Amino acid sequence: MREPSALLLAAGRATRLGELRERHAKACVPVAGVHPLAFLLGALREAGVRRFLVNLHWRAEEVRREAEAAAGGAALDFLEEPELLGTGGTLAAAARRLGASPDLVVNAKFFGDLPWRRILAAPPGTLVLHPPSDLRAFGGFLHDGRRIHGLLPRAEAGEAQRPDAAVYTGVARPAPAWLAFLEKASTPACLVRDGVLPALAAGRAAPVLLHRGLWHEISTPERVAAAAAVVERLRAQGRPPEPA
Repeated sequence: MREPSALLLAAGRATRLGELRERHAKACVPVAGVHPLAFLLGALREAGVRRFLVNLHWRAEEVRREAEAAAGGAALDFLEEPELLGTGGTLAAAARRLGASPDLVVNAKFFGDLPWRRILAAPPGTLVLHPPSDLRAFGGFLHDGRRIHGLLPRAEAGEAQRPDAAVYTGVARPAPAWLAFLEKASTPACLVRDGVLPALAAGRAAPVLLHRGLWHEISTPERVAAAAAVVERLRAQGRPPEPA
């Protein structure tokens, strides 16, 4: 049986982080003594993931160094992107590297108490959504609690929370149908725009997993500052702030 694998997206230019981006890649911004990349590697290893791919672009050497320090003996490989491939292009490249789609794709810019084993057991095509997050800040997906029905752009959100929509966490179980569309997309390719939505339009199901616990992404200096309280709450829960 193939060991579970995860693609960690860590190559973004971090343009909304302001001066912080000159000191750190987004995945490596330290918050209360830990950064998202180390936190996620530790949490995923605890859930049984044994092979990781990490994409590299902005501050690539920092990301490589921190990933190697946090891998804890797990198999670790890197996808170097001289030009950004986009989230969808990176997923397609990872599938070619592995010979199959990774079991998870994770945007390495958040802290949270996601149920990783449950996510790994979810059917391919599942997207993890976070109902408590502000739709006006992020936009989200329309859903009925079981499946996704469409995209809700931030400009059309209207309400912070609503029962038929939730924010995408950046965590998904890739589906073969996504890859079929992504392989035909131009670069850079977006996982949602060029993979998920075309598959949805073609009649492929997109199951939803709703996570109502902690999830906090750090794309702006303000959200970095607010993340310290989240990390302390995770430590109080016994969640691994970093690999052993």
